[in-house]
Amino acid sequence: MSFFKRSTPLSAHAAFIVLSVLMFFFSAQVSLTIYIDSSYLKDTIMTSPELIGGTLSDNPDNLVGTLYTFASLITLLALVFAPRILRKFGNYRWTLGIVVLHVLLLLGLAIFDSAWLIIPLFIIESALISILYFNFDIFLERYSKIDSIGTIRGLFLVISAIAWILPPFFAGKIADQYGFSQVYLLGALIMLPTIFIIMRYFTDFADLEYDDVPFLFTKNEASKHPNVGNILVANFFLQFFYAWMIIYSPIYFHDSLGFSYDEFGLILMVALSAFVIFPYPAGWLADHVMGEKEMLIGGFFLMGLSALCIPTFADSGIGILFWIVILFIGRTGASIVEAMSETYFFKQIEGRNAGLIGYFRRSRPLAFIVAPILASVLLEFNIITLHTLFYVLAAIMIFASGYMFRLVDTK
Repeated sequence: MSFFKRSTPLSAHAAFIVLSVLMFFFSAQVSLTIYIDSSYLKDTIMTSPELIGGTLSDNPDNLVGTLYTFASLITLLALVFAPRILRKFGNYRWTLGIVVLHVLLLLGLAIFDSAWLIIPLFIIESALISILYFNFDIFLERYSKIDSIGTIRGLFLVISAIAWILPPFFAGKIADQYGFSQVYLLGALIMLPTIFIIMRYFTDFADLEYDDVPFLFTKNEASKHPNVGNILVANFFLQFFYAWMIIYSPIYFHDSLGFSYDEFGLILMVALSAFVIFPYPAGWLADHVMGEKEMLIGGFFLMGLSALCIPTFADSGIGILFWIVILFIGRTGASIVEAMSETYFFKQIEGRNAGLIGYFRRSRPLAFIVAPILASVLLEFNIITLHTLFYVLAAIMIFASGYMFRLVDTK
């Protein structure tokens, strides 16, 4: 057991390197499975008509959205109680336990073929993703300095994004040739090193006196942190974009546009390179040149433009290269918004503000509740089709772009 004992605490520089390696493995696993999750669930539902008694069998897309909603509710509950869990167990033990559980759930998704097992395993596994992002935030914020947060967060996002690029391409190939289960098996193998890294470097992590905040961001909290509210809204709109695209774009590109999972994986692989190119320079600009507001406005506009192009050009017969450009534009905007949201928020808080960090990370599960519910209602009552669903997303992102004018720059 000497491998897990160190003579000196981690320095800030060493901690950043270790956390970057952790984030690389974690992001690679998430990227590998997240864009096939909705298709896997839809396939499972369609091959298990007894699960829904025939009442929703003609429209399994609605049930897929409902399952994402359940996963997000579990995530929200965990993040509400996060400061208490941290005070009781500490971030090291909590993170390690979740990572081990995460690996076991991925193995379960790879091994089992019953919908009655796959669906609850997916719900819990999906919830753990947001919780682990929160836990890594606690580690990273403990070692960050206020005058370099933009650069640190930007570089951290770039490292994460590098891990996101290739996995969707390989996931598509594996799913087409060997089935979905092998993708989750590979995901479990990718996550295994994170267990040993956490045990090796964070056994002596010094927890802070983590604070609580109310479930809702009240006027009292807003008065204490006057700049946090608007950036929480920005992060929600960003996560809403992710939720809509993650759940519905794989289904739309495969079922409506006729792309194989292999081809859609290739499109994503190139589009996601935007997350490697833009976050670090955007973070550096936020630290040294300008504030975050202008880049947030531009980023949301690009996201809206990309969403608008998807249904507009769906029947035009354009090739795969053009679709790569369209999704790359959207991911460029998203990468800038993500870097600016992270930079702005973490400039406002300290490492002990676990409650506020919980608010920030709650944006993801909240968006994964609101987005599928809204989409399911619109689809169920035939207000719109899956085709026109992306027009709605475009309108919401353009609105978000205008909302960002309320933000007060940090510079």
